[in-house]
Amino acid sequence: MDDWGIDGEGYIAAIRAGAIDPFGRTADELQAELDAHDEEWAERLIAMTPAELDAVVEGRMEVPQLPRPAESEPMRLLRLEEQFAGRVKALEAQRARLEAEEREMLAARLDRVRADGGEVVTGLREAASILAVELRQSDRGIEQRMSAAWTIVHELPLAHAAHKSGRISGSHLRVIEQETRPVRADDAVDATHRARVEAELVAIAEDTTPSRLRSRAKLVIDRVLTAPLQQRHDIARERRDVYLVDAGDGMVDLGARLPALVGTAIFDRLTQAAKGKAKDDGRTFDQFRADAFAELLLAGVCPDDLHGISPITATVTITIPATELLGDPGATDVPELRFPALLDGKILVDSATIRSLAAETITWERLFLHPVTGLPVTVDTYTPNRAQRRALRARDGHCRWPGCSNPVHRADLDHTQDWAKGGKTTIGNLAHLCRRHHVMKHSTRWTVRQLPGGVLEWTSPLGRIIRDEPEPQGPVFVERDPIWGLPVTAATGPPGDPPPF
Repeated sequence: MDDWGIDGEGYIAAIRAGAIDPFGRTADELQAELDAHDEEWAERLIAMTPAELDAVVEGRMEVPQLPRPAESEPMRLLRLEEQFAGRVKALEAQRARLEAEEREMLAARLDRVRADGGEVVTGLREAASILAVELRQSDRGIEQRMSAAWTIVHELPLAHAAHKSGRISGSHLRVIEQETRPVRADDAVDATHRARVEAELVAIAEDTTPSRLRSRAKLVIDRVLTAPLQQRHDIARERRDVYLVDAGDGMVDLGARLPALVGTAIFDRLTQAAKGKAKDDGRTFDQFRADAFAELLLAGVCPDDLHGISPITATVTITIPATELLGDPGATDVPELRFPALLDGKILVDSATIRSLAAETITWERLFLHPVTGLPVTVDTYTPNRAQRRALRARDGHCRWPGCSNPVHRADLDHTQDWAKGGKTTIGNLAHLCRRHHVMKHSTRWTVRQLPGGVLEWTSPLGRIIRDEPEPQGPVFVERDPIWGLPVTAATGPPGDPPPF
């Protein structure tokens, strides 16, 4: 940094105070770079002869560089890749800061409207219309942005601060805002418990992608809502509908809001139909699925009830505590279990639905998780046995590549240490990877090793280490809050090792 005429210590102090390095480097990384620079200068001076030192002092020569090997082509490409990633990371941080500052300004403007003492709705619309003219946008849209900004700044201060500092992205923030709406609307949940939920979601967001955050948030939110899932599902089911939206160019979006099990089964039916299309069919997978959807609705028989639905059998994976099936759905003196069922590892499903599946279906494979019971984990063959596959499906839930949320039924079981290189077919050496990331693991410079508890430690080509931990898929026994049923100490970081398999 001194070579650029910049005071290194002052620059690092500015980064620690909140400035953003153009290449996304942290203050610690810059300090290490400065220390290495100083050490190199000392080595260059030590290597000089007294005559050379005199020449440098008199300005007749510059301090010579130390001899070093020429940069290889792979190292050059890696250096360019690191600079590219760092620059984009810095731009993301700058964007987050600007968005947060704008959010604070919009929220402050709405605060002034509320403080004026007049009609808040009228005042908000007037303020929005003035800004909308300047930005050449609709006043309705500006009004919505001001209301959303006020909500985040005042009701989600931890998430707002995390976004402003660049620890989470705007996508993470939107997921937290959307998923916490039921908690913030539940008057029976006090401010302390809302803050605990927000802190837990921010901690998760700092370590995962928005799609995984959304699936984990549903479990976190369900723990604190006073109305049990079954009651909320019964109310939500009454809002099922079908809607049509103009998509332009002679196209429309046709959608439906349905119970999770029904919607997932319909989508799986269309997917299975698309998988069976002829090889010479020129339609893409998505095009075929859309055509099958239209043909089924226009040419098929509209059933009076759900029993008329499917010559194509959908396989749906649901993970539940074994005790959930033992309860009497008509009993009133049995408390609602706080760990619900999961559809494909990420969608909450009500108890009545899973009990009906357990009682009636002949193709559903029921998997009962026990928090301490083990199972045989090693076989002598390349292919894992049935018990291992079931346990791994329950453990992983989705592709284990960092940030990927493709469900396990679309993924391959991969040997973390290759079978051809001596890897064993054990629970501790197997993990699900979707086909895209399975290929990338073997054909790129990414590396991975599996730690105890199914934790995958990935190393990127730039040397960054990412830990991917299995999401909790079963009940966890901890000391509970006597009123809300929450853990006495809320989890704010990565979960610990799950019970050994």
